[in-house]
Amino acid sequence: MPRRHLHPDSDRGRSKSSFLATARAICNHKFSVITGINLLVMTVYYLTFVTSAVYVQATYETSLSVAGLSAGIMVIGCLVGRFFSGNLLSTYGCRAVLLAGLGLFACAIAASLLNASLIGLFVLRFLTGAGTGITGTATGTIIAYVVPKEHHGFGISLFSMSTALALALGPFLGITLTSLVSYATTIGFTLVLSLACLGLALSLHSLPAALHHHRPLFRLDSYVDPRVVPFACVALLICLGYGCIQAFLSTCAAERDLSAAASLYFLVYGVATILSRPVTGRLFDCRGENVLLVPVFLLTALALWLLAHAHSGAVLLLSGLILGLGFGNFQSIGQAVSLAMVTPSRFAQATTTFFILFDLGIGLGPYVFGFLVPSMGFSGMYTSLALTTLAALVVYCLVHARRVRFY
Repeated sequence: MPRRHLHPDSDRGRSKSSFLATARAICNHKFSVITGINLLVMTVYYLTFVTSAVYVQATYETSLSVAGLSAGIMVIGCLVGRFFSGNLLSTYGCRAVLLAGLGLFACAIAASLLNASLIGLFVLRFLTGAGTGITGTATGTIIAYVVPKEHHGFGISLFSMSTALALALGPFLGITLTSLVSYATTIGFTLVLSLACLGLALSLHSLPAALHHHRPLFRLDSYVDPRVVPFACVALLICLGYGCIQAFLSTCAAERDLSAAASLYFLVYGVATILSRPVTGRLFDCRGENVLLVPVFLLTALALWLLAHAHSGAVLLLSGLILGLGFGNFQSIGQAVSLAMVTPSRFAQATTTFFILFDLGIGLGPYVFGFLVPSMGFSGMYTSLALTTLAALVVYCLVHARRVRFY
């Protein structure tokens, strides 16, 4: 267990560096390039995610559920890629794994230009997701080494803003391009972006080296870190609600005649997230996680409760704003907390562990809570998720918060 959890009075919160000096210490060339790569890769991922089902249904004349599987299989591929990345990073180093992930990502997208069978397309979507998972774990691990440890909260918040921006930019570009150009042109555009990422990665020659080689191949702790698992399970619980918002917001809004407001929901969410993350990152470095994560859980539960009872556009958008201030900050804070639990030699495994359960929660939520909609409606489902988020806060207090005092 790292010193921060054994000695909460450490000098981590007593940094006297100014905001500008801290930003200069963080935003060096490597940080900027890695953040740019993450932005482009995640933009392509979300662009492909939102356009895949429409393309499959139109091209192969499948049912909506089968078409949706083409997007869902990307999530499965991402989880698989993340699982194996931790050991690969420790064995082969950050640069090699980053290039391998980007190479797989670009090749899978390039192959999508071919007229593949439906099964072949599913395989390519899986490989695209795997490339995203490998690349995302590599970039997150590299950032953990590049950012000075005393500024992990602020640095990771700045880095994770690229993912938040991609979440808004990817679907926007996907929907826009689909209405303007052919699907082949859209794929060509994503291929150009993926090759640009590969070129940027090749320009980096001195990325952090692996600190431990030859981890046992068949030991689970070579891939994940047991110390992070309890906290990552908390991440799974809070992500259930966000997954259901992603999956069911459009349907819920259409049922309530709020589609116009729903089209702005994630834009409001993204703006709130991007504006608040630098602030929460600095607070994490100065005050610790409890000061931030307890409000994050409460705000996320409030956003879900408002969504459950939203019958006007104003209330719906207020939910998006509060969700951005709450859940929108969980990813960056959660990653920083996970890294603080381990020594630098285990950064890759800590990053893998956190994001596997983070992504699993987002993917599992719609499947588990979707069964409640026929009997309870969307109001009942989102109310249940608000209560689940409060339960996640209780679990957080039991497994983690009591070990780190408020200050």
